[in-house]
Formats: sequence, C-alpha cells, structure tokens
Amino acid sequence: MPACVAARLNFGRGGKKLGDLREPVRISPEEAWRLVEEGRAPVFLDTRNARHYAQSDVQIPGSLYIWREELEARIEEVPRGRPIVTYCA
Repeated sequence: MPACVAARLNFGRGGKKLGDLREPVRISPEEAWRLVEEGRAPVFLDTRNARHYAQSDVQIPGSLYIWREELEARIEEVPRGRPIVTYCA
C-alpha cells in the first residue's frame, strides 16, 4: 500500500506562498484515514501528472487534483487550516 505525506501549509498574509512549510511526514493510509475519523477534515491532494491520473481507477472521492508541477501556481485552491495529505499513487 502506498504511503501518504501529510503537511500543513502556512501562508503569509495575502499570499501565494509556498514557504514556511512544516516538515512533511510520511504516514500510512491507515493514519490518513484516522485523520478523517478524528474529524480533522484533511485535504487529500492528488499530485499525479495528467496521464497517470487519467489512466488510474484509484481516486479518493472529494480529493483535490493538482499536478505537483502546477501546485505553486494553483496554491490558492488548497484549503487553509486543515491537514494536507498528498498522494501520487
């Protein structure tokens, strides 16, 4: 089973800012599910490229799809104040 990475993005005032990231930690799918069960409402962020995303039948319902190469330009789409769980499998 693939591992997930969880991090919280810290945004500066007014902005598109990728800096000030907490160090991401690798978590298991079970740990990611525990965040859901605890009511922490994580954002599941799928960072696969378009080809892999389209070819896959594995997608988490309600997840946000942003290819990792587009993340900086689309950072405003990522909800703030919630744990972020990224995955690419």
